[in-house]
Amino acid sequence: MKPFFSIVIAAYNRANYIEKAVESVLNQNCEDWELVIVDDGSEDNTLEVLEKFNANDKISIITLGGNTGVANARNAGIKIVRGNYLTFLDSDDWYKSNHLKSRINILNKNIVDLLHGGVEIIGEETVPDKNDTSKVIHLVDCVIGGTFFINLETSRKLAHFDTSIQYSEDSEMFDRFVAEKKAISKTNIETYVYNRTLDDSICSNQ
Repeated sequence: MKPFFSIVIAAYNRANYIEKAVESVLNQNCEDWELVIVDDGSEDNTLEVLEKFNANDKISIITLGGNTGVANARNAGIKIVRGNYLTFLDSDDWYKSNHLKSRINILNKNIVDLLHGGVEIIGEETVPDKNDTSKVIHLVDCVIGGTFFINLETSRKLAHFDTSIQYSEDSEMFDRFVAEKKAISKTNIETYVYNRTLDDSICSNQ
């Protein structure tokens, strides 16, 4: 049976963090989901950490050779998802237990092609401006890809990341939804926890 949510996690050298991310999915008070984890050629023991989840038939783990980048890794996961709505989780972030339940309540009441927003930021709250990376902007002024919920029935053709973009590929996808005049909605229910305490944590982090 097709799940309501398909979740994609892209990971590269996240052995110390990815277990918490996956456990936050398992701890959801909504169980109508599948999880696709894409290991992007990790050189640490990320895959060993993930072994404990191999027996869960709701979780699929695929591996890519070499570090191909977060956009390509996410796209690899997107290609095999089966759910009604596609969403994401960065491998060093986590969901609060009501994350999916709060979104299903919104999506069942509204016709939405892309739902986003609802993030709690831990740590640094500014990022380089995509239009001028010598400047910084607050994350409240960004769209955050981890919070996207994409209606795959209406918008599958738009559900991919541009692999030629090295930074802020989330906003590039969002801009395509805007250009296509898709139904976009934003929520302020802060159930996605964005961990900005790591040295290499940026908007396009895996």
